[in-house]
Amino acid sequence: MLTEATSLKADTAEGAIKGVNMALFTDGSISNLEDLRAYESSIFEVASTERIDLSKKLALAQQELETELGALLRQRYERQGLGDVVVTRPLRQWHVFQTLALAYRDAYNSHLNDRYLGKWKEYLKLAQWAWGKLLESGIGIAQSPIPKAALPRVIAGVGSLAGGTYWIRVAWTSAAGEEGCPSDPANLAVPDGSSLVVEAVNPPGNATGWNVYVGPSAGETRRQNGEPMAPGASWQLADPPSTDGDPAGEGQAASYFLTQRRVLQRG
Repeated sequence: MLTEATSLKADTAEGAIKGVNMALFTDGSISNLEDLRAYESSIFEVASTERIDLSKKLALAQQELETELGALLRQRYERQGLGDVVVTRPLRQWHVFQTLALAYRDAYNSHLNDRYLGKWKEYLKLAQWAWGKLLESGIGIAQSPIPKAALPRVIAGVGSLAGGTYWIRVAWTSAAGEEGCPSDPANLAVPDGSSLVVEAVNPPGNATGWNVYVGPSAGETRRQNGEPMAPGASWQLADPPSTDGDPAGEGQAASYFLTQRRVLQRG
């Protein structure tokens, strides 16, 4: 019987693939729970004690960034939407600090605890600092943005794979050879004597191909194909996956940067 792959649950994925960057602002959450804990080691305990949903705070903070950044792009650069904005380090830091500020604001308003008030003010200042650094370094823009790939369709067929669980990610590529952010990892448990049949779905309009990454865990996937496969084509792994390919990347780099005074070309 053919078995279809399932997606990695969000709480597991954050631990398994933490540090993987979203290439575009619109690809998903700019940062994750582990990013919050990297800056504030006690944030999980505070959230548990004060019943704060950090995932919702991440989403709310990103909405605030979208409003602020979108207004700037419209007013200063006459640009609409954020689909071509690349996530850079200052942008991610801004998101993290804004999320922590929202969390500590809620914690303070629950009990008016001065310790929480200090943290709230601290992260508000850090968010403003990161916003300033973003303006100073420039807003990264992708000339031809490639959206994050959707979860691939994966089924088990007949082959010579050893039984076990395999993790699969795919990423779209452009005519210029750029690669978008890889999909979330799908996983499939198969018996001995199986193969994996993988298909990338919902190609964006500017995609000319796709790459596939397979490995023994969500954080250890390696590229298995040479040249990118064509959209609509399927790919099959009948033998043990290669361990020599490049690891799944972080997505598309900025083509140029919008600064307060001028446009800076990459390189």
